[in-house]
Amino acid sequence: MDSLHTRMRNGGMKVTQQRSQVLKILLAHPEPISADEIFKKFDSKSEGADLVTIYRILKKFEEVLLVTRQEFGDGVARFELALESGHHHHHVICRHCQRVEPLHICDLESHIKTVEGMGYKQVSHRLDFFGVCSRCQ
Repeated sequence: MDSLHTRMRNGGMKVTQQRSQVLKILLAHPEPISADEIFKKFDSKSEGADLVTIYRILKKFEEVLLVTRQEFGDGVARFELALESGHHHHHVICRHCQRVEPLHICDLESHIKTVEGMGYKQVSHRLDFFGVCSRCQ
């Protein structure tokens, strides 16, 4: 948590109880999680904690690169902590239960270099796999 608070401060954000609670929920949740799911896990004793507040916190976290936003084609934005190292990963999503699992593989460096060779800068990419998980088969 200390390193996340430091990253928050370095991004010009104050460390508040609500922001810290969102970070704790994200830390405890290994796969991407929606703002609604975060809100449901939120400590109800927190004053001013509503869904709009959660969205504002997540938007600011995204701006300072604390979280990454994931969209898997179902109209629901999900968020996960962004690693300080810049390491990224991809996901596999079950078509039936919408379970999301991380895939810590990425072999697209040559493709990125090709795109950069075309004159593009700050190139990023997304790669998601969809299937039916073993629980739903």
